[in-house]
Amino acid sequence: MQTSRTPSQNVLDEVSFVLSSRQREKVLASLIPGPKTPVQVARHTGLRLPHVSRTLRQLLRSDLVRSSGNERRGKLYLPTSLGVAVFTELMDARGDRLVAPLVRGSHFKMYHHWLSKRFGRQAADGLLFDLGLDPSTLDGDGWYPLRTAMECLDLIESRFGDGTYETIRTMLREEIASLSSTRRLLRRLLPVPIIIELSPNAYNREFNHGRLEVEIQGQRALMKNFDWMSSPARCAAWLGSYEGSMAMLGVEGKVRKVACVLRGDTYCGYTVDW
Repeated sequence: MQTSRTPSQNVLDEVSFVLSSRQREKVLASLIPGPKTPVQVARHTGLRLPHVSRTLRQLLRSDLVRSSGNERRGKLYLPTSLGVAVFTELMDARGDRLVAPLVRGSHFKMYHHWLSKRFGRQAADGLLFDLGLDPSTLDGDGWYPLRTAMECLDLIESRFGDGTYETIRTMLREEIASLSSTRRLLRRLLPVPIIIELSPNAYNREFNHGRLEVEIQGQRALMKNFDWMSSPARCAAWLGSYEGSMAMLGVEGKVRKVACVLRGDTYCGYTVDW
């Protein structure tokens, strides 16, 4: 059942569309206070007029803005109700940060794939629909609010887990290899320590915020996740991700959580022994 803050269907897809171009975000934001002509948008955003015109056409095709008036007096452009909803969701996701914390759409596809195998396609579709996501239009390479991904994990646990987050841990352990960035990294014919040292590259491919730092000593690695936002479900997801990555490497490894931002630490830390 949808909550009052759950975005309507397709809003999150359009958030991804707007975020994929800085010009789209600027143009849409300039129209929120009130209707403007393309010339006024160009002055407000600092963009060149041809770029503004092209962006407005893109937003028109996506039903995020509409036009009024005529060419002689100058067309005015204003956001549609969908455009306002998309802008509101983007601002809510960003909060007081200059950059909204985002995650690749491939994560939602990964969750959907695992749920479909375990609980059936209908259950998997229903969960994403309740979050305001349409499984048929999810863009695996697009960007979506991190907050929605964290809500997705919590919803999976509440519907299919037992409150221990072992369901989330198992899902990521079994599915982490489905992420293209993980596959590219783990399939390299390199020693395990070097592959682990390269893992921040995969992190940067999947998230636009935070960072991953790695410290290796002997046959132990400390993975330090400096995530902007965390939750018990996300902690379980990271634990399962590291366990699944070691299994994909064919290494008998043991993963333990040793630090957590939810307990006041500056990062979430996981040791990997092999």
